[in-house]
Amino acid sequence: MSGFSEDMPFFDEPNARPAAAPSGIAARAMAARSGQNSAPDYLKGLNTEQRLAVETTEGPVLVLAGAGTGKTRVLTTRIAHILATGRAFPSQILAVTFTNKAAREMKQRIGHLIGEGNVEGMPWLGTFHSIGVKLLRRHAELAGLKSDFTILDTDDVVRLIKQLIQAEGLDDKRWPAKTFAQMLDNWKNKGLVPDEIAEGDARSFGNGKGRQLYKAYQERLQTLNSCDFGDLLYHPIRIFRAYPDVLKEYHRKFKYILVDEYQDTNTAQYMWLRLLAQRPSTPRNGSPGGRTPSASKSAPFDRTEAGQYRPPAPEEDIPQHSGDRDVSAEGRKPDRASEPLRGPRGGPAPAGAEQPVSVNICCVGDDDQSIYGWRGAEVDNILRFDKDFPGATIIRLERNYRSTAHILGAASHLIAHNEGRFGKTLFTDRDDPEDDKVHVHAAWDSEEEARAIGDAIEAYQRQKHNLNDMAILVRASFQMRAFEDRFITLGLNYRVIGGPRFYERLEIRDALAFF
Repeated sequence: MSGFSEDMPFFDEPNARPAAAPSGIAARAMAARSGQNSAPDYLKGLNTEQRLAVETTEGPVLVLAGAGTGKTRVLTTRIAHILATGRAFPSQILAVTFTNKAAREMKQRIGHLIGEGNVEGMPWLGTFHSIGVKLLRRHAELAGLKSDFTILDTDDVVRLIKQLIQAEGLDDKRWPAKTFAQMLDNWKNKGLVPDEIAEGDARSFGNGKGRQLYKAYQERLQTLNSCDFGDLLYHPIRIFRAYPDVLKEYHRKFKYILVDEYQDTNTAQYMWLRLLAQRPSTPRNGSPGGRTPSASKSAPFDRTEAGQYRPPAPEEDIPQHSGDRDVSAEGRKPDRASEPLRGPRGGPAPAGAEQPVSVNICCVGDDDQSIYGWRGAEVDNILRFDKDFPGATIIRLERNYRSTAHILGAASHLIAHNEGRFGKTLFTDRDDPEDDKVHVHAAWDSEEEARAIGDAIEAYQRQKHNLNDMAILVRASFQMRAFEDRFITLGLNYRVIGGPRFYERLEIRDALAFF
């Protein structure tokens, strides 16, 4: 640990990928021949592809993880590996999940792998919006806000919009505030400022006053020192573009970026990530400021007698913000078309434009599991990863630990009809010929479906199967009603997971009390 400095970069060239060092199977084969195969405990139990995804730490990496292939384990072990080998301090890792629950579980798993004390300093592990809040509070004044701004909930947003609609002399019954709130959310999910909204969309609300209402809404939020949920990414994107020096601070800070469920990102999340994950190219012999990076070696964690990993000393945090706005020679703001992310819909820059340099970003996802297009998710984000990040390594996790071979075969046959996918073939070691095949029953309606399921359950009971061994999965809770009615008729005992039975709900019991 002696001689290690926090100011020293971890590699001779900050964005270079190790060129000659063998990795994956080759590295393990060499270690085995030399009798030095001593993998850390946290790597034990990983299959070949999982370990490759964990140990390929440098440069852009896309991990295509099919259902049940150990995606979460790979992501958490990758972070543990980065920390345990001293490639970065905990505060130099940006790890993004889609739910707070996933973030908590990830932190717990990392702590279990390398010791709880080594993940305490991970302030940048969270959801897009929780990290967005942190960024915005640091640089609030650059967005015209104070650091103690409030975040409006859905009801507050609707009330505010209703006031603006009435102030414009519009009928709030003909032009419902809730409808415009949904339009605003959609625009912000696409990273659009008022002037970027398509003319047709802008004129579709309030007798052509959609754009005017959007501007008035943002001005009112600023007056109230408030923002809505969409602003938590909307404002940081604007700040990063208008103040390149602020963005550069985070480029220097984040040595590794990891993203879970990348197939579910919307356009704004994609733009936010691209800004953080790509930096302008610099000469090989110097940094943007002309300083030549000094060489250094990685500083691995020391292992304690208790089997945990002791990290290096914590690093200095970055300043709250830098206020110098980047301007052109004439004093104007730089042309946004010259910045990264100014291609169509925030996509790749036009041909011939300066190509940015990618940092060590790892996105984990599955294009076959993109099901949130209805709320703005763009599956194209994952499909164009290798174009956004040239030279990217794509690793496929195809060994399934969850399902039987029959289920995987049926699912693979169906998903193969999708167009524009990376393609992968899931397989499992659970290939038992005795396993039941997948049966498909096309019912006319929900009642017929419930009758068929009820008959199947009774058939299983006659074969001495226990009711506790059976489960019914539905897409939405309202679909349980037909099944509950049928089970009551048949006298089958059942339990609803995650909520009360239909006839035990308070409002239903109150209604039935009148009869």
